[in-house]
Amino acid sequence: MIFFNNITKVFPPHLTRKENVVLENISFKVDKGEFVSVVGRSGAGKTTLFRMLLGEEAPTEGEIFFDGQNVHKVSPSKFYKIRRRVGTIFQDYKLLSSKTVYENIAYAMEVTGSLDKEVKRDVPEILEMVGLGLQAHQFPHQLSGGEQQRTAIARALIHNPDVILADEPTGDLDPYHSRDVLNLLLRINECGTTVLLATHDKDCVNALGKRVISLRDGKIVNDIKEGRFIL
Repeated sequence: MIFFNNITKVFPPHLTRKENVVLENISFKVDKGEFVSVVGRSGAGKTTLFRMLLGEEAPTEGEIFFDGQNVHKVSPSKFYKIRRRVGTIFQDYKLLSSKTVYENIAYAMEVTGSLDKEVKRDVPEILEMVGLGLQAHQFPHQLSGGEQQRTAIARALIHNPDVILADEPTGDLDPYHSRDVLNLLLRINECGTTVLLATHDKDCVNALGKRVISLRDGKIVNDIKEGRFIL
C-alpha cells in the first residue's frame, strides 16, 4: 500500500552549519491493515517521513508510492484524492480553540463540502466511537489532554481514511491517557485502517507487540514484525 523507495532527505546548510542528512537510503513497505511503529530519538527523521508521504516535503532522492502512485509526481487532482485517504494526528492536537468538540469535527467535514445532514449524522457517531459523546459541546480548554487527543483522533477519522498517521500522539500525555489513546489506535486498526505511529515512547511500543521500524542516524537499523523499542 505504501512504499518508501531508497529515500534520502538532505536539508540545506543553515548559517555556519553543514547540510543535514536527515534520512539516508530508506526503503520499506507498509501493507494494507498493518500497524507499524516508527521509532527513534528526536531528530531521527520520523516526522520527515510522514511529511513526505503527505506531500509537505519532497525527498532529495528516491520515490514514495501510495497504492502504486508516485506521491510527488501525480497531478494535483490525483494527489488530493490520495491526501483525502490519509488522516493525521499530531502531538499538539491542533484543535480550534474557539470551537467546541462537535464543531471541530464538523468543520473538518464542512471544508471538504459535506452536507449538513451528513455532518449531523456522522459527527455524533464518531464522537461516541472515541468516547466523547458527553463532551460534544465543551471547548478544548475544558478537556483533559487525553480528551483533546481523542478529539484529534475523531477529526482524523471523520472521512473514513485508509491510513492514519499518528505523530507522537502520546508525547504530552501521562501514562494513563497514553494507554487510552494507544488502545483507541489499536481498535481503529482492528477495523481495517492502516496505522503508522511515530513515537519515542518505549512503553507504548513494547505494549503493542506490532511491527517496529527503528531509525538511527537517518538509517533503518531494525525492522521487526513483532518488535520492541530497541535503539
